[in-house]
Amino acid sequence: MIKRNLPWVIAAGTCLTVTMTGAPVAMADDEAQAVGHGFHTGTVSLSTTHDGQTYELKDPNRGNTRSYRDRYTSGSVESVLYTDEDNDWGDGSLSDRVSMAVDAQYAAAKAWDYFANVHGRKGFAGDGKGLELHGRDPGMGDSGPPIFGKLAADKPARIRYGSPYNMFGIKGGARQVNPNTLDQVGAAVAMGVAHTAAGLPRSYGETDEEDQAFAISLTTARIFGTMIEFYANNRVDRPDYLIGERLAAGFPAGTFSAPKSMANPSQGCLSKKAQTTEDPGIHFFHLLAVGSNPTAGEDSPTCNSMPVTGIGNDKAAKIWYRALTEYFTSKTNYVAARVATLKAAADLYGAHGLEYNTVNAAWAAVLVGGANPIAGGKTPYPVNPGDQETVVRTAARLQLEATNPGGRALTYTAAGLPPGLTVDPESGLISGTPTKAGDYRVTVGTTDTLHAQGTTWFMWYVA
Repeated sequence: MIKRNLPWVIAAGTCLTVTMTGAPVAMADDEAQAVGHGFHTGTVSLSTTHDGQTYELKDPNRGNTRSYRDRYTSGSVESVLYTDEDNDWGDGSLSDRVSMAVDAQYAAAKAWDYFANVHGRKGFAGDGKGLELHGRDPGMGDSGPPIFGKLAADKPARIRYGSPYNMFGIKGGARQVNPNTLDQVGAAVAMGVAHTAAGLPRSYGETDEEDQAFAISLTTARIFGTMIEFYANNRVDRPDYLIGERLAAGFPAGTFSAPKSMANPSQGCLSKKAQTTEDPGIHFFHLLAVGSNPTAGEDSPTCNSMPVTGIGNDKAAKIWYRALTEYFTSKTNYVAARVATLKAAADLYGAHGLEYNTVNAAWAAVLVGGANPIAGGKTPYPVNPGDQETVVRTAARLQLEATNPGGRALTYTAAGLPPGLTVDPESGLISGTPTKAGDYRVTVGTTDTLHAQGTTWFMWYVA
């Protein structure tokens, strides 16, 4: 195998020769099937172009997405298209720039295929045009994860990333990492989708309003970066709800900070500070897709003590995509995103059905509330029993009741009960013997079979 030590570049065309449904992907006349060896993705199939003399990392089936290496030459920046003589790319090692390009190429192709096959959007802007992916030499900036670059009328949109960079750990250590994971490259592509579809900003601005809108852009990037990881279902970078987890691959346990989890981000409940981060948004999406207590995977604690049952990745992603493309604007914040996703759920699955109600419940679970944008619905509400007083180590009973205009079966929850008391989820009977004196704020909830929820709260004093 002959290798040319040519400049590192990176453009997005890669991929399998079949679609998600198994249908063959039509090959362009100049397309060649290549083999790539990535650090994050392993050995994968790529689509490249043969110019009559050499192979180029340019995908004719995906808008000519192509890869470049940016470097300083004689005081100016030179972008060099990545080429190879035998169409066998990289050695799979962390330090090999060709392997780094393979990872980015593969991920960008998967991002293209995800948006095209799942949402009918060809290219990040929906115009069939591909991206330029630019790997930058040390000292040129952008040394972290991939960044969606500025748009210019006369130039293709770019995703830039640096050469392998150092990730610093919580104990002061550092390790060199390859930034081109599936979810990180996918998130960069999705940032372009968010900007071109709704005008959402690509960076923080000068006002709270701009920062809140950027939080929705970040949320969109994280959601679809994760969905692209699930779509690829790569045997090396297996799908999960962790963000950038492969950046920590091989790190000693306890040395480096754990990757962010969509199930339980640090600021997953809406607050003044959290409204300018993606944390409430990714927490919402995880609850919508997977729920608060999934049968497999990480539990996702809710901020209102109410359980949420997920509707699956596919429906959750389609609701967010429709909201993005039909209802989001350049000024959308979390309150507006709630209204938009409820409208999107109604468009796709009907108003006040299971999907619509789950969207509402998932937003309430991260403390984003508001009026119902579509009139109607039959939400069950627990009747407030009033404050309760009990003596410690004395048996207690309280029968919960609820209004139930839909007439559907109800499930009861009661969070914050005095130790020793439990609630029967089917009957709503609270019983037991309190074991510790104190003042307890109890949140009672009712959920019907269409995931409509109602809550109330009261104090329970144990003397």
